[in-house]
Amino acid sequence: MDELKKILAKLEKAEAINDEEKAYLKEHVAEVPEESKAKVAEVLAEKDEKAEAIDVEAVKELVSNTIQDVMGGKANEISEKIVKNFMEGVADQRKKAIDGNPVEKDPEKDESTRAFMKALLAGDIAKCKAMTTSATGDSPDDANTGLLIPDELKDEVLRIAETQYGLARREMLYLPFSGPGNTRKIPALGTSVSVYWTDEQGKKKSTQPKFALVTQTLKKLAAMVPFTEEILEDSLINLTQLIAALFAEAVAKEEDLQFFAGDGTPWTGILNNGFVNPVYQETAGVTNLTADDLLSMIDATPSGALAGAKFYMNRTVLSVIRKLKGEDGQYIYQNPGQGLPATIWNYPYELSDAFPLAAEVEEGSPYIAFGNLKMSCIFGDKQQLRVKLLTEATITDTDGETTINLAEQDMVALRIIERVGYVIGLPKAITVLDTAESESPTS
Repeated sequence: MDELKKILAKLEKAEAINDEEKAYLKEHVAEVPEESKAKVAEVLAEKDEKAEAIDVEAVKELVSNTIQDVMGGKANEISEKIVKNFMEGVADQRKKAIDGNPVEKDPEKDESTRAFMKALLAGDIAKCKAMTTSATGDSPDDANTGLLIPDELKDEVLRIAETQYGLARREMLYLPFSGPGNTRKIPALGTSVSVYWTDEQGKKKSTQPKFALVTQTLKKLAAMVPFTEEILEDSLINLTQLIAALFAEAVAKEEDLQFFAGDGTPWTGILNNGFVNPVYQETAGVTNLTADDLLSMIDATPSGALAGAKFYMNRTVLSVIRKLKGEDGQYIYQNPGQGLPATIWNYPYELSDAFPLAAEVEEGSPYIAFGNLKMSCIFGDKQQLRVKLLTEATITDTDGETTINLAEQDMVALRIIERVGYVIGLPKAITVLDTAESESPTS
């Protein structure tokens, strides 16, 4: 009874009692005086509620661990199949990145990308959302376009696309989109400032350039890359740079194809634009190309657009040009030297697979461009790259021939989506060489 009295005295003073005292109180509850029963019942009720809460949490943890064990085992089983198929079917660049030639790592960026990709592959959409932000206020999750990718991966994709792969991104004037909508009006210079002679005290005429408005529209471009869970765990790989390089290459190549050689679906490229300056060869066929044809391209380009101008073509066409000579018997192609680039008629050139191969140029086909693209073409995008995980799709690998059925081959693929567009603001600052004078390029 002395123990019971001590416990009841502590309760009267609102002092805390320990677990042993609570257990003793529960065993001797029948001996509690009437005036103390309410307080004792309250204390014992608190004990029961806490015990119930602990039991609930324990059950949740048990269920969670069980699910993770089962899913983890299944994931390991599937991953072995994925790795086998992935390693057999990837292109050379991807194999090089994985097979022992690791690139320099940025641990902080790589870990961020690794964590995002793990969450994506695990279906943890809430974690993916928490790791991404949208500067424009857009929702980070869209049922149609997927999840925003982390800033670290986005910046790496754009950097690699601009510096290593995309000719259009490097050569055209870059003006990123901001704000809502997919279109914008851009002023294009129509006529320049006029100059004139005047008497010393004569009235000065006002003069100003005239501008026209051109509309630039964004369109959606997607690229897909097959992927494996094992790559996430490979410490030799800079995951951020690997994924970024694969996406950047695919996206930048398609941008070049559309912006230089597009036939109108979805873009009309420079070669097929009906408003650029056309120059026609006297005799069709790349083998009949002459030094004078290229000189005519320079002469047809407005003098104001010659500063910074370049030739643009496929490398197979360059092989023909390197053998051409001017009237003085000298080659019009000059090798690079003393820090200067190689030139054609003293103008530098750029090569791209987006331009037609020499063997594929037909009569009436434009195949060389000349001009200052930063003066004439405007490239823009909304830097909100989104990613979706695909588990059931049939895609073509980077070699353009290998077909991968994800479901049949136990593989997954990441699809990245961007919104991008270009417009020719000053088409007359560009000259295109066609193989015949039969008709102008179609718009």
